[in-house]
Amino acid sequence: MQVLNELLLVFTLPTSGVDGFVEQLGPESELRQRDEPRESVAKAMAPFSHLGLPEPESLPDVREGQVCAPCGGGLNSLAIAMHRLDDGKSRVYLRAVD
Repeated sequence: MQVLNELLLVFTLPTSGVDGFVEQLGPESELRQRDEPRESVAKAMAPFSHLGLPEPESLPDVREGQVCAPCGGGLNSLAIAMHRLDDGKSRVYLRAVD
């Protein structure tokens, strides 16, 4: 039986640098803008709340999407979500399955 691990990474970037960061990841398709929080969301194996942060699905005004699935190397998938904290900073959420 193969065990899947969910990997989380969260950091802030200057809002002006978010697009450049996303371009370097090379998402398979264009990220989508979600203006409203999602009403029903499947519970993640490793939620961001373990890090004391809100889940990106619970936030309004989020750009999100799949970076890759399957990915090269050992990752099965990598998803990204970005939420603007204020005029100068955005929080970047990365969730991977290994």
